[in-house]
Amino acid sequence: MTLAIHNLAFKFGRATVLRDINVQARPGRITALIGPNAAGKSTLLRCIIGTAKPVAGNVLIDGQIAHRASARWLAGRVAYVPQRAVVAAGFTVRQVIELGRYVLPPAPAVVEQVMAELDLVPLADRPYPRLSVGQQQRVTLARALAQLTDDGHLALDEPTASMDLRHIASTIASLRRRADLGATIIMALHDLTLAASVADDAWLLDDGRLVAAGPTCDVLNAERLADVFGVPFAWTNDADGNPRLLPQSPRQLAKATINTP
Repeated sequence: MTLAIHNLAFKFGRATVLRDINVQARPGRITALIGPNAAGKSTLLRCIIGTAKPVAGNVLIDGQIAHRASARWLAGRVAYVPQRAVVAAGFTVRQVIELGRYVLPPAPAVVEQVMAELDLVPLADRPYPRLSVGQQQRVTLARALAQLTDDGHLALDEPTASMDLRHIASTIASLRRRADLGATIIMALHDLTLAASVADDAWLLDDGRLVAAGPTCDVLNAERLADVFGVPFAWTNDADGNPRLLPQSPRQLAKATINTP
């Protein structure tokens, strides 16, 4: 299954949000979608899942134009995790996850598996609206994983933002397993250190333009990131000797700002 973006442009009213995006995601890999606030990350994800109609260009999912495809067809090929899901009814955790199978054959074993992966079994019968934000995010992710086929596509918008460290680790492990099975995973992230450690590829957006795309180690160039984010970056090593990308600390930034004439 393929996901390719050709000459994509998108506008909100007169404001251009995405400009001439050309890139292709690779199956079996995790792609980090990074960039400053308002760079166009969430809008690009909505174009990928077919809910936003571009003013030019298109997103091709297995050769089909995403925004012209039926919702049922897309749901069988693309799963989505928004920044904050809204579930109006008082569904239980298990019922929300089962919704991921709506256009697919029922698979109780898959639902149980994703609940176990994301530490949701103890919450299975609890109403979704009564959960914490972090718990709701895990349920939304579990619903998407129940929907995702081995060679399908998964788009995620800041999926770990409200999670604690233990559940971030289990989430990343679950995503890696799906990528290893052949899924195409595109994940918008603000945490560049997390992106550097988990993503195979990266797409860097700035002001609606694709600044760089390719292997994460090439895209996350300290000089390029400094130009885009306006903050100095440097590579260092953690306690285990693994490379780690670090921006200048908030204390250093505050000091530099105070001392600037």
